[in-house]
Amino acid sequence: MIELFRRSYMAIIGISLQVSVSLTLAGLVESGQFYEKNGVAIDGYDPVAYFEDHRAVKGRPSFSSVYQGSVFHFSSPAHLAVFVEAPERFAPQFGGFCAYGVAEGVKAKSEGEVWEIVAGKLYLNYDSTIQRKWIGGKEVFIRAAEASWPTVQTSTAVHP
Repeated sequence: MIELFRRSYMAIIGISLQVSVSLTLAGLVESGQFYEKNGVAIDGYDPVAYFEDHRAVKGRPSFSSVYQGSVFHFSSPAHLAVFVEAPERFAPQFGGFCAYGVAEGVKAKSEGEVWEIVAGKLYLNYDSTIQRKWIGGKEVFIRAAEASWPTVQTSTAVHP
């Protein structure tokens, strides 16, 4: 009886693994909706800290939440609680990809320390050089990024 149970259990585990691998290979298992570095959105920076502390602050894995399939880290339980109440208020625009890149029609990585809040929305950039370009024409770039985001969002290629 125990041997029968063990065989059934092993068969279920085997089938589960096969289904999981098949779905992954078929592209049906997706990562989250945000740019992730090291498996975490915004490379682990606390999205609430940009608004509340006015600086980039690394979050801790012990204070985390999943939003649209991506894991976000927070520096405090208070920031976690605020995010859970209204994640769309704090989540970065354009999936956390470089806002300038999106305006140019490409998905590009972003750095959590290169950011700006414009009209109550968080925008991330590729690096400080790109951010200088971004700041010089951010209103135009925001409009261009909003127009191109529906197409860019579906792209699987990410500029490193």
